[in-house]
Amino acid sequence: MKDSVANLLVTYLERRGIEHIFGLCGHTNIAVLAALAHSEKIKFVNVRHEQIAAHAADGYARVTKRASVVLSHLGPGLTNAATGVANAALDSIPMVVIAGDVPSHYYGKHPHQEVGMHADAAQWEIYRPFVKRAWRVDKAALFPEIIHKAFTLAESGRPGPVLVDVPMDIFSEHIPVALFERVMQSATTLSRPALDISVARKIVSLLAAAKRPLLYVGGGVISADAAPEVRNFTEHMGIPVAHTLMGKGVVSDAHPLTLGMTGFWGTKFINDRCLNADYVLALGTRFSEADCSSWYPEYTFSFPPSRLIHIDIDPLEIGRNFPVEIGAIADVKVAAATLLAVAKEMYPTGFDNASEKAAIEEYRAEFAASNKNHAESDAFPMSPQRILAEVRQALPFDAIITTDVGWNKNGVGQQFPIYEPGSILTPGGLATMGFDPRWFGHHGLWFKCGLGGKNRRTGAGSSVADWRWRVWAEPGCARDCGRRQYCCRLCDYE
Repeated sequence: MKDSVANLLVTYLERRGIEHIFGLCGHTNIAVLAALAHSEKIKFVNVRHEQIAAHAADGYARVTKRASVVLSHLGPGLTNAATGVANAALDSIPMVVIAGDVPSHYYGKHPHQEVGMHADAAQWEIYRPFVKRAWRVDKAALFPEIIHKAFTLAESGRPGPVLVDVPMDIFSEHIPVALFERVMQSATTLSRPALDISVARKIVSLLAAAKRPLLYVGGGVISADAAPEVRNFTEHMGIPVAHTLMGKGVVSDAHPLTLGMTGFWGTKFINDRCLNADYVLALGTRFSEADCSSWYPEYTFSFPPSRLIHIDIDPLEIGRNFPVEIGAIADVKVAAATLLAVAKEMYPTGFDNASEKAAIEEYRAEFAASNKNHAESDAFPMSPQRILAEVRQALPFDAIITTDVGWNKNGVGQQFPIYEPGSILTPGGLATMGFDPRWFGHHGLWFKCGLGGKNRRTGAGSSVADWRWRVWAEPGCARDCGRRQYCCRLCDYE
């Protein structure tokens, strides 16, 4: 039995549990859209610009912890999406981009909207610098194998986007259904590398003997869903935690051992704690420039004299920017669980570190006092500090917020408490403007946050130019107060 590649693709995505596809119509992907019209399990989220599709898919993947799907047209569709896909790539967000291309029988003719000044049917090469892999499908029979590999690669190892570039005519070509049935027999998830027990024992011994140990966590902890394991290890060992921008929320900002964000927008207290640590255990971080004060040894980190233990899923990041005493390639969630088990075995009563907790508490009080006048200022326009303070007070602890780029992002990192892991979505790597809630709010993608038995649907974030925070109201909102574009309060929905 045979069916079209487009129909079989939709069936495959349904069986993978895909519920949303983000994109925009074009003549090269119309066969896929026609097939999606018959799906009762997948919703196509239509946008007005492909960069919006990529950003929306990026946020969706961050929340669901699974690869999202973008459907793009060729040429301008693919180039429009490029910034959003690159942003996802630099933040290690799993994404599968399926792009239509010129019909294979038009190769060499430079048909409508083709980008190919130096090679025929070569638009996929645009994505090479920032995707984990880009495939061009030259034979319809190869498509099932390629799309399955694409999802596996996007979600395995260090997550990231991949591109599957498909000539228009191949979507409509009929192939044996058995080709898709064969790939569906393969596992959709892979086991991830663990931390060797002997290495875990050595790490725990060094941290226990250290005078000023420090735990440094990045976005890899969030993407690995490892925050509970990391928090439990921190509490058992009594080790203070500093974080990157992308690592904000791994351990609650209210936790007595949380120092805060490092680097350009970290405070002197936090950076000095990192600088003076004798041992640093880094988990799921690439030690990026902004988080490490451009790697100058007098500001945030200095290795040596500090000694670095680095655990990451990506071997290229271990030792890239700082020399390591111990480097381990492992899934952070598995590694943190192993470290915790070993720590409980070696030191059953754990460590309290009351003096460090007291120092952190004193620092927080001093910082709040120094910021008080700004946070309570009646000046107009409103001060950024007051906006941050009042929005934090209005939102429930588990609200999911997004930021754009500029001081709104950096200010949130520095002085906007995050209490739940994964509840802040921010563009940390590429730091592209446009990654803000207008993309989510305009298209009805709302994040639900529990509060007192009610559902409070919020999409809070900041605009770049004017600092007005937006809390979006749905079309037809019952509470039509006339301020729906720049609403300053939250609406409850039963």
